[in-house]
Amino acid sequence: MEEAPLPNTEERTRASTTFVEELKKVTYIAAPMVVVTVSLHLLQVVSLMMAGHLSELSLSGVSIGGSFAGVTGFSLLASLLFSILLLVYAP
Repeated sequence: MEEAPLPNTEERTRASTTFVEELKKVTYIAAPMVVVTVSLHLLQVVSLMMAGHLSELSLSGVSIGGSFAGVTGFSLLASLLFSILLLVYAP
């Protein structure tokens, strides 16, 4: 009979341990960036919700302002924060 193509239990355990270690390292670096990205999107959502109770003109103004800020200011801020994170957490 031929041998099964699956690796033995010891090799699978070692591979899964390595995967978990690498996943922890990536999560440690990526978690602050995820928090910043979600916060930036929630900032615009909250502004739109507040302005939506006033009038259509206010809602459209906040929407255009948020889009402009996202294209100009927030992207620069996010890239600056990303650069700082790379300097701090890089080995």
